[in-house]
Amino acid sequence: MNTFNQFIDVSYHREKEGFEERKKVAKSIMDKELYELFYPSEKFIYGDSYTSTPKDVQLYVQQYDGGQEEVEVIAEFTNHLVIKDENVDDQTHDIVKVSLRKETNKWVVYSIEELKTEMMK
Repeated sequence: MNTFNQFIDVSYHREKEGFEERKKVAKSIMDKELYELFYPSEKFIYGDSYTSTPKDVQLYVQQYDGGQEEVEVIAEFTNHLVIKDENVDDQTHDIVKVSLRKETNKWVVYSIEELKTEMMK
């Protein structure tokens, strides 16, 4: 669960401050393809006034008996997007399915599927 919580933070929390640290964590917990999807550039590309913050994260874990090499987790959360320069302040309700696999004694996220994203009023 620690890997999964880190994944939500480094993939949905976007802002210039802390970008390098989140990028390092992402590289250690994501497979190469997924990492390149979330971090396509060396620098933060969204601008100084952009923040996106996940909150109220609820997790639903596939039955796990301790011996599996792969596990799926469903996460439901609210994502708060603010772009000060463009007067944007939106919230979305998101549900994603994340797949993890065990690689040399650690869990790595290798797949994410967005199941639902809707604007909240």
